[in-house]
Amino acid sequence: MARRKTTCILLGIALSATLVVGQTKWSVPRMPDGHPDFQGVWANNGMTPLERPKQFGLRTTMTDAELADLKKKAAAMQDGGDAFFADELFSAAIEGKTKFSSSDTQVGNYDQTWLSDRVWDNRTSLIIDPPDGRIPAPAAGAAERARAQAAARQGRGPADSAADLSLGTRCVSYGTPNIRAGYQSYFEITQGPGVVALRSEMIHDARIFSTDKTSNVSPVIKQYHGDSRARWDGDTLVVDTTNYVDNATRVGATGKLHTIEKFRRVSDDTLEYYVTFDDSNVWSRPWTLMIPLKMTGERMFEYACHEGNYGLEAILRGAREQEKRETR
Repeated sequence: MARRKTTCILLGIALSATLVVGQTKWSVPRMPDGHPDFQGVWANNGMTPLERPKQFGLRTTMTDAELADLKKKAAAMQDGGDAFFADELFSAAIEGKTKFSSSDTQVGNYDQTWLSDRVWDNRTSLIIDPPDGRIPAPAAGAAERARAQAAARQGRGPADSAADLSLGTRCVSYGTPNIRAGYQSYFEITQGPGVVALRSEMIHDARIFSTDKTSNVSPVIKQYHGDSRARWDGDTLVVDTTNYVDNATRVGATGKLHTIEKFRRVSDDTLEYYVTFDDSNVWSRPWTLMIPLKMTGERMFEYACHEGNYGLEAILRGAREQEKRETR
């Protein structure tokens, strides 16, 4: 009898301890200097599209039933295993298509089994501002500038020189900031006193953010990653970047681009990543997105873009051969 009573008392104590632990509020892990610990490998494998499909209007989230239906449609289109990138499978499902074709048709295409598993949630867009979840209207004069650039390229081929090819094709950069999901979309953060390093798996991009320096380099010095200055705003890391080269991003910005990135850890496995794009040459107003980066326990791998890569050489050689045939 006494033994049974003691057991009951011990069980009651254990249950009480479990309840107390279960009620414990999560707190941000911290580095020795007191700042939040963002270190680790974070993945951007979400399925949420950059822009909100117009049918959702101002709705920032789908219902669970809508999400389940969308996932069912997407799964039905994946029978062939064709690889999908960025928003294209989401867009195909939302448009009611019954067959999916990847945008990558140049090299026989990847199979989706080579790419990361994608993560669904109820959000209808990564863009959180403007409220309609869409990229703002073009800036005044943007269309005229685009026509002038197209006219300047008249008479030139897509591969007259290596400089005519994209930064990605040339293995220079995959865009800064890199917001594309699902394809080598992993980032490793390393911290030290007064500095935070952000390394991308894609094309080995590495960005170093100083939290000590406050002034930027001369505006005439343009860089693929821009010139960044960082600061802590409470538990949020704020990175302010200017001095980009033209087309440094994959969203069509110019050298006038100004970005503000914010990193905020909200749980053990989630880092909220905000980016505000501001380029008065391109958009009528700034716009902001939020990507939930996930710590999956996976590692970063080498992205040897140039090693054994005969693509660039073959593109240029093929263009010259095509020119010869056209002049015969």
